[in-house]
Amino acid sequence: MKVQWLLPMLALPLLTVAACHPAAPPPPVDDTARDAAPQPDPAPSPKAAAKPAIPAKLHATGTEPFWGAIVDGAVLTYSTPEFPNGIRITVSRAEKPGSAVFTGALDGKPLTLTVAPGTCSDGMSDKVYSFTALREIGPDSARGCADPQ
Repeated sequence: MKVQWLLPMLALPLLTVAACHPAAPPPPVDDTARDAAPQPDPAPSPKAAAKPAIPAKLHATGTEPFWGAIVDGAVLTYSTPEFPNGIRITVSRAEKPGSAVFTGALDGKPLTLTVAPGTCSDGMSDKVYSFTALREIGPDSARGCADPQ
């Protein structure tokens, strides 16, 4: 009877020691065949490689101060809470590296709307926009977001 109690008591320390030792490392991988021939770079996905083009029709909006701009070709309709129907002005479009810049004049002051690809949040809703926007009227500037219209 004494032997039956002795075996489990001797086995317990052996199992504990075995559990504390890490498993043997895996055998090294033979990379000679893989390294011998150069592998072509994987082609980037079209979405990852190309930034979205700035559309001819878009809607930009900003908060604090609240403003909006609807661009339709060479016409920009600029709105604020004081002018909810907006003021239509003629703009010209210039392509800059990574952005499109719309320029015109509003009440005798230069107006510039710069739109660039990039996710944007208006900070007030859960909507995620496709473009960032910067509106400048004379020395006053405000950031905003834009989406295709």
